Amino acid sequence: MNNKIAFILFVLIVGLVSFLRFYKLSSVPPGVNRDEASIGYTAYSILHTGRDEYGRLFPFSFQSFGDWKLPLYIYAVVPFVSVLGMSELAVRFPSALFGILSVFLTYLLIKELFGNRVMAFITMILAAISPWSIHLSRVESESNTAVFLTLLGMILFLKSLKFKKWLIVPGLFCFALTYFAYAGNHVFTTLSLVVVFYLYRSKIPRTKVTFVGIILLIVMAGFIFSKTLFEANTTKISGISIFGDPSVVHAKIEIPRNEHSDSQSLFTKIVHNRVAYGMEKVAQNYLNAFSPEFLFIKGGSNNSHNILNFGNMYLIEAPFLFAGLIYLFAKKKGREKHLVLLWLFISPLAASITKDAPHTNRMFAVFPMLSLVSAFGIYWLFTEVIKKNLLKNILLGLFIVLFILNFLIYMDRYFVHFPRNEAFNWGIGYKALGELLKEPSFSSRKIIMTRPQYSPNIYLIFYNPYDPASYQKEAVRYPPTRDGFVDVRQFGRYEFRDIDWEKDLKKDAVLVAWSSEVPEDIKHSYEKHEVTLPNGESMFTVIKTK
Repeated sequence: MNNKIAFILFVLIVGLVSFLRFYKLSSVPPGVNRDEASIGYTAYSILHTGRDEYGRLFPFSFQSFGDWKLPLYIYAVVPFVSVLGMSELAVRFPSALFGILSVFLTYLLIKELFGNRVMAFITMILAAISPWSIHLSRVESESNTAVFLTLLGMILFLKSLKFKKWLIVPGLFCFALTYFAYAGNHVFTTLSLVVVFYLYRSKIPRTKVTFVGIILLIVMAGFIFSKTLFEANTTKISGISIFGDPSVVHAKIEIPRNEHSDSQSLFTKIVHNRVAYGMEKVAQNYLNAFSPEFLFIKGGSNNSHNILNFGNMYLIEAPFLFAGLIYLFAKKKGREKHLVLLWLFISPLAASITKDAPHTNRMFAVFPMLSLVSAFGIYWLFTEVIKKNLLKNILLGLFIVLFILNFLIYMDRYFVHFPRNEAFNWGIGYKALGELLKEPSFSSRKIIMTRPQYSPNIYLIFYNPYDPASYQKEAVRYPPTRDGFVDVRQFGRYEFRDIDWEKDLKKDAVLVAWSSEVPEDIKHSYEKHEVTLPNGESMFTVIKTK
């Protein structure tokens, strides 16, 4: 491949990846999700007051819903909110940008590791059109940010071993920044650095520059750990861990133990305890991260990170991923092979200790390596395994046709059907509700709204920007739930609680409930307004009491 063709191909891929990340970014997904609304409003609050919604001055760990968000993405959003206002585009723009740059860096990393331009281009194309990358680049994604930093850090580290030894400092700085970007990287980055330093131990220069880089890494990691892992994240970890729900302990340990004739016997205690259950569950979660269902069929269970009934990779990639693994294990030699495999198998560890694994967002550290392994499979099969030119051309043509078809199916589901049929899981209904409540007939009345556990407050103050200084003073919160999450009870004219229809209808208020909750006789007896979704379904019913 000559340089002119390579340049044209590179420009075309960059154009494609940019289009797929920015096309209809404000409207697809349809409205912000809960985390996007929280990050957008927190950035807005920082911009105008220097404080988060709890009134803390320029924090490095944000309590948010009690999930204690890390600071990097929130502060990255601040300038975009300043320029674009508090909007879907402002919140998603940094993630889209990091997603585009990650595809570019994937090309550079593969070229740096293997010196094979064709392999680098195949990997770049797979990364550019990856459903996993497209979706997480089109929403606020801290894990997407961490992937960008990991790729940049790895490239700078590898280049420092060949020339310009000082590049190890910015390389380790980028690795350190991943600790500020995403909680899962507390595990992934730490293990990756152990792997990298071990594999390249003979090539790492013993110089003052290397020492400075390591000290910088340790100081930055220690600082953010002191703010998160050893303080705030104890709540987050307890909330999302496999033991975060006390009912799980009861169902998986206590009930089976009591089914034995002697629930206190040594054998019973050995097979039914936290350690035994934890080891089994973590192993299951880890293996499920590589399951066909998660990778190719359904993806994860969180609706914010997948579209319905579509995997994180294309079905057509499955045989090539398998072939790529065979090639790596059986054919490939050198430390680069070990780096790829260890990166691949370290990635699910952080997600495996959480209760809703496999999790698309928490697993995203694996993303560039899956594209690379699939690329290895494609390259190996069509350059070494299939020898006859006629058969090779037929199969290559069939592969290209099926890949394009698979890609077009995803485009249809993502841009046409997803924003229409899955809007219930996103913020577009809250956006319409906010517009309705701004109308003169509602704007001065008290609002009582159900389901505080869904955090309706954050959508309302995102779509109808609420003065951050006032919100910091007015917000009253419920006590934390048993898994550490915090819901807002009231602020300003808004109150979030169950509606007592008999009593609340006598008040001078506006009652907002999910349409399925409103008794039919009330719908017919009072002035009501329905907030509908793009598919015509009613999401909220708004009742005027007088």
